[in-house]
Amino acid sequence: MVTELLSRFKKFSVPLLRSYSAVLFNSNLWGGALLLLLTFINPNLGFGGLVSLLSAYIFARLIGFKEDFLRLDYYIYNPLLVGLSLGYLFKLSLLSLLFLATAGILTFLFTYTLSSIFYTYLRLPILSVPFVVVSSIFYLASIKFSQLFVSNLYSHSPILISLNLPLPAEGYLRSLGAIFFLPYPLPGFIMALLFFFVSRILFFLSLLGYFSGTLTAYLFTGSWYKVFTDTSAFNYILTSMAVGGVFLIPSLRSYKFALTASVVSVPVIEGVKVFWESYGLPVFALPFNVVSLLFLYVLFTIGWSYVTKIYKGTPERTLDHYLTYSRRFPFTGREIGLPFSGKWTVWQSFNGEWTHKGPWRFAVDFVITDDEGKTYSDSGTQLTDYYAFGKPVLSPVDGQVVSVVSDLPDNPPGTTDRENNWGNYVLIYDRRGFYVLICHFKQDSIKVKPGDTVVKGTLLGLCGNSGYSPQPHIHVHVQLLSYVGAPTVPFNFTSYVSQNRFHDVGIPEEGEVVEPVYPDKSLYNRLNMLIDQSFDYLITENGKTSRFTATVKMAPDGTFYLTDGRAKLYFGIQNATFYFYHFEGDVRSPLKYFFFSSPKIPLFYSRELHWFDYLPLISISSKLKRELYLFLSSINQKLFSVSTESSWLKHLSLETVIIQPGKTLKAQVELSEDVGFEKITFNNVEIRRVRDEETSVTS
Repeated sequence: MVTELLSRFKKFSVPLLRSYSAVLFNSNLWGGALLLLLTFINPNLGFGGLVSLLSAYIFARLIGFKEDFLRLDYYIYNPLLVGLSLGYLFKLSLLSLLFLATAGILTFLFTYTLSSIFYTYLRLPILSVPFVVVSSIFYLASIKFSQLFVSNLYSHSPILISLNLPLPAEGYLRSLGAIFFLPYPLPGFIMALLFFFVSRILFFLSLLGYFSGTLTAYLFTGSWYKVFTDTSAFNYILTSMAVGGVFLIPSLRSYKFALTASVVSVPVIEGVKVFWESYGLPVFALPFNVVSLLFLYVLFTIGWSYVTKIYKGTPERTLDHYLTYSRRFPFTGREIGLPFSGKWTVWQSFNGEWTHKGPWRFAVDFVITDDEGKTYSDSGTQLTDYYAFGKPVLSPVDGQVVSVVSDLPDNPPGTTDRENNWGNYVLIYDRRGFYVLICHFKQDSIKVKPGDTVVKGTLLGLCGNSGYSPQPHIHVHVQLLSYVGAPTVPFNFTSYVSQNRFHDVGIPEEGEVVEPVYPDKSLYNRLNMLIDQSFDYLITENGKTSRFTATVKMAPDGTFYLTDGRAKLYFGIQNATFYFYHFEGDVRSPLKYFFFSSPKIPLFYSRELHWFDYLPLISISSKLKRELYLFLSSINQKLFSVSTESSWLKHLSLETVIIQPGKTLKAQVELSEDVGFEKITFNNVEIRRVRDEETSVTS
């Protein structure tokens, strides 16, 4: 019974606390608790926020919403803000409690409806638009409610603790406090400290937004006192944070957008005041919503490449995830296999020296070379002298054959057919939405016809020398249109080895000798961990030994993860590679050592094989260094990285070197004979799997 009550309390309290943090664009629970307590400096304010929030929650549950309601921040923080705004105006009584409860329910209804419209038609976040609209409606309505207006209004006494600060600093703190309807220096100072400890990027953006906005306002008004005593300047702060660090990936350019948005907010604030104040209304956060949504709509519509797709709770975590993911997975969505088996040499790559120019620059040519780098034996005057001539050409994708030419003659070495550039070819449509063209087949060697379905590795024909080809080779490129000769687009090859280095994805350079690799079934089976499989481990760290269980679960989007109840470690297999994709949750979880020790494992064993990868900056153990690197990375994204180099020690055993800025660590991983991971050693940490028969000994 007690456990169930605690579980229910946690399910509600966690999103409740996050709703307070969400107003300031983060998900820190301790920060949320601090903000909750801060609102109770004014009890009317604190209870007003809670009553409105609880009424929205209870109503949502009554009409059938479950925990989904609590997982979406905007459903929570909009009723919270409405409650705070009304709590700032009216003191607590039975009448004002009814007013607050009604406001919470209306805010929920408005939030649900408006969020559906925003997402469906504009692909925009709803921000705090419901709060602005509902608060304005209730402020206006209260004028007509004489019983409420006369008996429940109260005067606000300032918090008397003086910080004796210069006017600009005091104005900044008052504006920060005004976000939670506490326009005083002390609450603002506490919020500034919270910003600094939770996110240096948000703290910096709050300063950038406030002072760029107030400086612009001064240039228009000529009064420092006026601009620094106007607490509606909190709109500059929120706009700067939203544009510069939340909805765009933090970078120098996003900071420029934040500064520009803050400057643009100045006339919006003053213009809204003229209209809103004529009805006795504060501007609330209307300028922040208008300017932020306009900026975001334009940037989203033009396909701005640094738009935040997954917000990780703070700009730092989001930036770390973005940088790591883009380094680890430089995928274009157009990944194909190599169109051959065995070792081939890149003759021309992207932007090649001869024919890979202009619209056809994204293409790769392959030949076969000997130890001396020659492509032929004997004199090279006969096609049969060339190592590539007559070799099998394989389908690099699963798809359907669209068109084929097979009857063109092969050119004698050193000559070309200028009339038929592509020679004999096969054009395949990949259902991912693109076409793959493979060219220069040997005359009458093509084995497929239009309409045929092929899978990766299907024999298409033999390498020849037809078309614009002075020597036998394979040409391959990707295009988006169905006619031969259409402009090419970037793509990547998957799962190949070059100079004993495994590439899960990439484009080899001219002169590289490459060989495709295919997954080893035994390695695949060992790393293909299935849903609900559990693995028991003992971890020894800092001289202490404890036990934990890692269980495989499936996320709603179909991805799999390992969890120990404290964190989630997402994993999967693509082509011939096992990945730990990303880690989320409590950084004290031992699952992080799985990730750091083996972020990527090729499903192919060779004693000389090695491979490279990247880890997020959260893998740096020093919190001070980690946070400094993350902030500086927002200014220059190439400044810092954590890279790994791994190699096989023996079958089922690998070693990883983790290269951090100024520091190198080593890890070793042993795979189990059945499935999963047997043993992990990371620096001075050891994790060892225990079986059922060992339970009685180790427990």
